[in-house]
Amino acid sequence: MKKAPPIVGFMILVLFVIAMVALRATASLRVYFIRDSPGATVFSRADEAYLFLGSGRTGYHFSYLEYPFVVFKEYFYDVPSPANQRAAVTVIRVTPSVVERHVVDFDDHSLRPTGFLTPFDDGLYAMCPVDVLCKWTGNGFEQATEEEQRRHDGTKRLVHGSMNNQTINGWAVHEILSLPGDHFEVQVDNKFAIAVKNQARGVREYEWISVDLIRPGQRPDKLYDVNGTPHTVSRSEYERSFH
Repeated sequence: MKKAPPIVGFMILVLFVIAMVALRATASLRVYFIRDSPGATVFSRADEAYLFLGSGRTGYHFSYLEYPFVVFKEYFYDVPSPANQRAAVTVIRVTPSVVERHVVDFDDHSLRPTGFLTPFDDGLYAMCPVDVLCKWTGNGFEQATEEEQRRHDGTKRLVHGSMNNQTINGWAVHEILSLPGDHFEVQVDNKFAIAVKNQARGVREYEWISVDLIRPGQRPDKLYDVNGTPHTVSRSEYERSFH
C-alpha cells in the first residue's frame, strides 16, 4: 500500500485544526434575543380612560452551537429558561384634552404590584408585597394610606378573577386576549375611542398588541404597538436593555 503524500497529511491536519477552531468559535460566540411582553387592559368611566400596557422584557442568549437545538425544542413548545428579565408597565391616562404617559420600571425599586389590579371610585388599587394594598398615584404605585386601607378593607375587596367586559365599581374594564385577531373598541363619553387589537394571525404566533386613540375628525393616534415575537439584537443593545 502506498503512503499518502506528505502534502495530503498536512492538509488533513490543517482541516482538523480549522474544524476545531470553528467548533470552539461556535461554542463561545453567542446570539442574543429579546422578547417583549405585550398586553393591554383598559379602564374607562365618564370622560377618562386608563390604559395599563405591558412593557416588560425577557432576554435569552445562546452559543451558536446550542442555538439549533433550542430552535428544535421550541418547535415542540419546550421554551428555554430566560437569562434576564425586566418588569415594567406603561400607564396612559386619556381625557378629551390630555394624554399622559408614564413608564414604571419595577427594577428601579418602584413598588411592584403582584396582581389583582382593581378600580374603585377613588382610583386604581392592587396588591403589593406582602399582601399590602397599594394605589396608582399618577407616576407609580404607593402603599395605600391608613384611611384607604380601612375604606377598602385592605386587599379583601380586590377582584381575584377576570374582569374582562365587566363594570367594576363604575369602571368598564376590557382586556385584550391572547387569541389571534382578538380586538375591542371602547367609546368614552362620545369624546374619543380606544381601539385595541391582537394582530397575531395564527395560534403559533406571539401576541402583537396595538392600541389606537381615535378622536372625531382626526387621524388615529398610535399609542402602543408591541410585537412579542423574539428578535435578535446586538450584544450591546441586549446589555442596555437589562442594565
